[in-house]
Amino acid sequence: MGMELDNAPVANLDAQSLGAGQLGLILAPAGIGKTAVLVHVALEALLADRSLLHVSLSETVEHVRSHYHEVIGGLARTGQVRDRSDALVASERHRVIHSYLDKGFDLGHLERNLDMLAEVAQFEPRVVVIDGFAQAELAEQLPALRTFAIARGVPVWLTARSDDTTSADLPVDVALVLRQDGEIVAIDRTTQSGIEVLAVRLDPSSHLLLGASDDTDSPKRSRRAPGECTMYSGGATGAEEAFGVASEKWGVQEVNFTFDGHKQSRDNGRYALSPRELAAGDVSLVYVSRRLNRTYSEGTLIRKVLQTLWHMVSRSQQVFVIGSIQEDGTVVGGTGWSVELARMWNKDLWVFDQEQSAWFQWSGDAWVPGTPIIDSHHFTGAGTRYLTDTGRKAVEELFERSFGTGAA
Repeated sequence: MGMELDNAPVANLDAQSLGAGQLGLILAPAGIGKTAVLVHVALEALLADRSLLHVSLSETVEHVRSHYHEVIGGLARTGQVRDRSDALVASERHRVIHSYLDKGFDLGHLERNLDMLAEVAQFEPRVVVIDGFAQAELAEQLPALRTFAIARGVPVWLTARSDDTTSADLPVDVALVLRQDGEIVAIDRTTQSGIEVLAVRLDPSSHLLLGASDDTDSPKRSRRAPGECTMYSGGATGAEEAFGVASEKWGVQEVNFTFDGHKQSRDNGRYALSPRELAAGDVSLVYVSRRLNRTYSEGTLIRKVLQTLWHMVSRSQQVFVIGSIQEDGTVVGGTGWSVELARMWNKDLWVFDQEQSAWFQWSGDAWVPGTPIIDSHHFTGAGTRYLTDTGRKAVEELFERSFGTGAA
């Protein structure tokens, strides 16, 4: 008998009504929360003892597993699962994770792996989820995926990064379309019967789905224990090194992204990005130059630096940057791209302006003075190489406020 969630908001997605041979789609811009919603869908199946195959096109197996741990931990804290340990065991027992991070997705290869799992491990999934398509790529794959779902007799849930088209252009049975609504992500459910706005929203800070009875206009954020948090950075001299030193002092896990030719002053939690991983964060330097009102040249390390910032910000709910805010609202230097990504993806964004010796939060329209704390499981620490004593002190005080004995 499966482990039931107590009043789990995920049930409001009606995800398990997707039948064998049918396709479900979770569609959203980058950084909005597609994977978090997919994990909720997967957990509903796993905790009901339904075996599940999770396929990621853009993340490692360990990174996928961390998403499940984070959501289960949140559900346990809010009383929606009775026992966190039992839920973790149930999710591991009934789940297999495959990663296509360093190789292109091949449906034929996936089918051969499933045949092997059935023969060797007696594992046959009753639900398949595939995370990480671009929308144009998914459109090409959908006929084959439909054939796969029918032949295997399983429902298949997919995620795709949206472009200028809509879910109505894709022949799926159910589409969950995510859109930013203030601080919360709203979800529209599209079927052949039409479109309905679900009475459930995603809190991008906690990665939890909130029910209609929750205070979705002002989601409550609790203080985090440092051991629950991960800081994403690049380990470069200056601000990134300071964030790393503070993380080590307080027991926050570090992930410092790097690549061939990149100089790091700090390599705790070093994560070398492969060429394919870097390509996931690729961007036109013309676009970046236009967005930041300055010129970047091809043929330099700057493209890889910008790609690395994409990996840092995309994994985070909060972004903290040490730098200098310009009159046009941008931030000086290549790290300014992390600020632009955070603004585009509606992250909780803070910049410490070293010239003004003050923190500013992006309100959606303007920079507003304030005093930040770290209250998310995953956050970015970035900024200038030219760190002043004031900037270093701002980093140290940020961690003290967030994790020290005086933290509320």
